[in-house]
Amino acid sequence: MGGLQATTQTKLILPALCWNRYRPDFYAVTMDLCAIGLRFGSAVVPDLGETLTCSIRHAGTLEALVIERGRSQFVARVLRAEQSLPATVRRFLDLAGEQNTEAPRHRVDPRFVPDRPDILVTTASGVQVPGRLLNVSVSGAALQVDIPLEPGMRITLGRTPATVARCFEDGIGAVFLAPLARESCGPHVTL
Repeated sequence: MGGLQATTQTKLILPALCWNRYRPDFYAVTMDLCAIGLRFGSAVVPDLGETLTCSIRHAGTLEALVIERGRSQFVARVLRAEQSLPATVRRFLDLAGEQNTEAPRHRVDPRFVPDRPDILVTTASGVQVPGRLLNVSVSGAALQVDIPLEPGMRITLGRTPATVARCFEDGIGAVFLAPLARESCGPHVTL
């Protein structure tokens, strides 16, 4: 399953009934989708190059070509669908968006705009770049930074260790590894 693992995946769990004229119907479950196709989990793993008709709940019926196979899973590239291919992909993405929603985050700690917003950001590999704090709380900070940072990356803001929690245009939201003392957090904060 190497090809699928190397591309961006979107989790999508939908039941499917699959068949072709050479094999009896079997059940599968979509696991995720990516640029190369849909990954299915199934007790039946079709052969490479096998063409299947798949009826996927809430998404419709499509014809797909098996392009990868592994233990109890396979990847199929969509060849044709009831609707146009772009409409089918849009439907998959809409369904994935409905399934992958997170509970809304509620901010517990007040945010402050620091008096001195300029800060040095250091990555785990030692790269240092200037950043500009947008706001700070006892639990984290939002800042502008000129290099791309990925969620989960460990960084240091000034002298405060943190983890990148989210990315937005030209910046990040970071969570401190240890919360700041409440009495030291305010416009005068120094990280």
